[in-house]
Amino acid sequence: MNMIVRQFRRLFSRFHVKLLVAFLLCTLMPLGMVSYVSYTVSSSIAWDKIMEASILTADQLHAQISAKIRQAENVADALQYNMYTLESANEQELSAYLDTLTLLRKNISLYLSSFDFYQICVFLKDEKFGSSEGLYFYPLSQLDLLAVSPEDLQTLGASSLWLYRPQVQTPFMLSSDKTTDSVICCRALFNQGSGQLDYAYFILMDTADFSEMLAASFSNVDTRGYLVMPGGTIIAASDPELYGTTLSQDFLQEIKKGEDPYFVYEDSYIHASVLDNGWYQITEIPQSYITGSMVVLLRTILIMLLITLPVTLLVILFISRSLSVRIHTLSSAMEAFRLNSGPPSCKPLTIPKPDDTSLYDEIDMLGLTFEQMQAAIQNNLDSILKLSLREERLKYQLLQSQINPHFLYNILGSIKTCQSLGRLDVADQMITDLTRFYRLTLHKSEELIPLRDELEIATLYLNMEKLCHNNNLEWQIHLEDGIENFLICRFTLQPILENCILHGISAQTPNILIQISADYGDDTVIIKLSDNGAGIFPEKLLELQQSLRNQTVNYEKHFGICNVNARISSTHYGSGHITIDSRPLQGTCVIIEFSQMEGVETE
Repeated sequence: MNMIVRQFRRLFSRFHVKLLVAFLLCTLMPLGMVSYVSYTVSSSIAWDKIMEASILTADQLHAQISAKIRQAENVADALQYNMYTLESANEQELSAYLDTLTLLRKNISLYLSSFDFYQICVFLKDEKFGSSEGLYFYPLSQLDLLAVSPEDLQTLGASSLWLYRPQVQTPFMLSSDKTTDSVICCRALFNQGSGQLDYAYFILMDTADFSEMLAASFSNVDTRGYLVMPGGTIIAASDPELYGTTLSQDFLQEIKKGEDPYFVYEDSYIHASVLDNGWYQITEIPQSYITGSMVVLLRTILIMLLITLPVTLLVILFISRSLSVRIHTLSSAMEAFRLNSGPPSCKPLTIPKPDDTSLYDEIDMLGLTFEQMQAAIQNNLDSILKLSLREERLKYQLLQSQINPHFLYNILGSIKTCQSLGRLDVADQMITDLTRFYRLTLHKSEELIPLRDELEIATLYLNMEKLCHNNNLEWQIHLEDGIENFLICRFTLQPILENCILHGISAQTPNILIQISADYGDDTVIIKLSDNGAGIFPEKLLELQQSLRNQTVNYEKHFGICNVNARISSTHYGSGHITIDSRPLQGTCVIIEFSQMEGVETE
């Protein structure tokens, strides 16, 4: 066993084995997924094609059967005129009456030979001449030959009555014993004045003709077709076992709905269509027929996999061997180029390696070399990073220092205005709030402070502004649970709140409501400040949005909000940004979004 292991290690290095495993995983998994997707898509297409072919066959058959039914209707329409002429003929003029009767007989014979009907039976009043002819003409008293009563024909009018009669025996002159199952198209004239039936005629079609049509369409497949009366009786079918049976009521209800091209009933797909006489043509496609057709497809995919896998394994073996040799050569070259520098000031990143050095492969040796190179590079990066942080901090402090005088100038101006107006109590309260405000801001001297402290500063500022504006300023604050513990740049909210008040209160909007909310984003904090003030005109809004996108600070325009945007955009202060939207006389909405930063505030 040990000899086999040593022989295997001689042929395949450890890195080569890892490459083999990686290649196998990266090849076999996609191959399996492609095979699965191919089978799924192909089976779906095959299913669609089989269903389309079956439904197309059923529709073609539907056209044939409907044509047969329309032939019967057309013949019934043609006979209507002959029957009207015969009924109007005067039997006293025997010669003319016989001519009319003979013409009717010839037409019936022509229709039978032309359209291959089983029989056409005309029932006349018993006293009518020729009513007992026995070939085409019969007395009305013998309607029971077709199991029809005069009451069944009273309400026909000019429309047809379609009937199914099993084992019909017509008194033929040559073969009186012949019986057949018939589909019958019936017309009749009921005299409303006398309350009696004047005549009736029936066009009989052999149900075997319809069964032959169905059988010819579905002879080589497991699909079955049959014709169903509205009551559920099957009168013709491609499968002789179905003939004469009756469908269940729930199945019949599904057929009558007719909402979709097909529906599933038990283990079959059912396609139902309505014939011209109101009966139903049903096509039944077993699910086993469709799944059986897909077995060939599945077998083909499996054969392709069996052929592809050995070829794939050989290619993987060749490529992995080639790569392992190249990596080994590269490892040797980097080993010769190793840097002999001392340990870095901070711990560098390390590449995971086995604890046992005897298990090191070529990549592990590359890792050792990389760690030594990294140690030297890390020292240089630390120096560059410190300089960058110092520069970034100085920039932030410069922007921060510009906010404080700007804010103090505006507040002192408000206090002076209150004193000039004689509102000394308001001025005293503002001075007291200003003292508390600066005591808090000086106490919170860090560049990043918790959001709750920033909101406390903002609330003090709003209290001062409310005193100055005769209490026509209101605000609401909503925070998601725990979000107040995240850090934010100091003096982020106050300049924006100042803009809301300064530019929001106008003659048209004397009272202003400011809503402040803080919500969680995707690893970010989203602060939304909205007011119902005067808003910003579109031209000025576009100019402000452009300044925010470019992160520029203009000391003449939009200084406060652009200053905040520049400070929070730094990677060390949240990589944030500000967006603004406004509508004149509808209000302004400012959204501040920055990364979630956690820290411990120092006292």
